[in-house]
Amino acid sequence: MTTPTADLRSQRIPAEATRLAEQAEARSIPLRITGSVAVFVLCRENADLLAKLGRRPYHDIDFWALDRDRKRIVEFFAAEGYSVDPESLHLREWGIKRLIFEHPETSIKVDVFMDELVMAHTIPFADRLRVDSPCIPPADLLLSKLQIHEITSNDFIDLTLLLLGHEPGEEQPGRIGLDRVASILAEDWGFWYEATQNLAALEGAVAGYSALPGAARDSVVRRISALSQRIEAEPKSRRWRWRARTGTRRRWYEHVSEA
Repeated sequence: MTTPTADLRSQRIPAEATRLAEQAEARSIPLRITGSVAVFVLCRENADLLAKLGRRPYHDIDFWALDRDRKRIVEFFAAEGYSVDPESLHLREWGIKRLIFEHPETSIKVDVFMDELVMAHTIPFADRLRVDSPCIPPADLLLSKLQIHEITSNDFIDLTLLLLGHEPGEEQPGRIGLDRVASILAEDWGFWYEATQNLAALEGAVAGYSALPGAARDSVVRRISALSQRIEAEPKSRRWRWRARTGTRRRWYEHVSEA
């Protein structure tokens, strides 16, 4: 059996992610695309900018799902030709709601996170999987990028495309729900600090994208400003205010290790 090249695998991934999400939905399993592949799927009209801005190819697919569907998810991926990583079947014993799969012929790897994303910061999403399809809502996709502590150039490119294609405002198809973003960050000072730092760094990165047309650059910067203003204006929780007293004197993020 010939293993596909990395480039060929990367080209297949967006279509495969969409197919899997649609097939799962047909079986009443909410499986939503997240991560960089979701950015591509949601921003196809500007997808040519990915290579121009230096985005590296995709290596795998990330999904969000529900832990209550865990058994059905394992059965679904087996029926689609994917092999489950046996070690991931035991992650739940450590409180980690995650499954890992790989297709033996295409070498496409799949991560399925269930109920909440637990990385540098935590994003609960069990009640968000019916908001949109086949991808997670743009607001949650934005949050999933802003929570990254060691943010990369690839993440900045993804955020740029997401903001170029989605106006912040009232949550509806094609928009980034400001209420969702602001309410999550108003509960957690560490996440708020990470996100606001990353938004400021993103503005600096966008200024340096020579391949980004001027009008597009201006649009992204305006949307960063709209996000920042809304995040700042949101009333903060007592928990947020209590943690803010300590600030960066204590670590505000969790270390992320690969399962």
